Amino acid sequence: MTPRFFHDKPCLLKNERGVTLLELLVTAAVLAVLVISIYIGIIYAEKQSIQNYRQRRATLLAAGELDRQYFYNKYNTNQNDLMFLPLRNREVVIDELPSGELLMGVQNVTTTRESEFSGAQQYPYTKVVSRVEWQDPYSGETVYVELREDYYIRAGN
Repeated sequence: MTPRFFHDKPCLLKNERGVTLLELLVTAAVLAVLVISIYIGIIYAEKQSIQNYRQRRATLLAAGELDRQYFYNKYNTNQNDLMFLPLRNREVVIDELPSGELLMGVQNVTTTRESEFSGAQQYPYTKVVSRVEWQDPYSGETVYVELREDYYIRAGN
């Protein structure tokens, strides 16, 4: 192809060949890889956001139950002993699925009496553990959140 302009005069285009098919294919492949990687990133971020929401919700349920245990213990009529209400397999709602069904979980609260030692002193306490677990609908794995609170015997009792 002959140039439109003379060699002695400046011009912007020195080569008017156009774009080859190979260059178009490489450009299309690069764009496809970019679009696919962005799509994968968005899908991963959405799944992670849903998992974080469910874990936060379960953490709030477990923490709320520990607060209820504290309230029950503090205001019980027998102030000579620590009083707690263990729970077994109480159903709780974790999330609403896109299909409209509810993702249910199970909450358990266990109490165990233990003691710790510091030097020659023994300090008895009650360990209260609140656990919320559920089945992840995507992976099928059991997921759980577990919170623990230690309650020491009141001074003077």
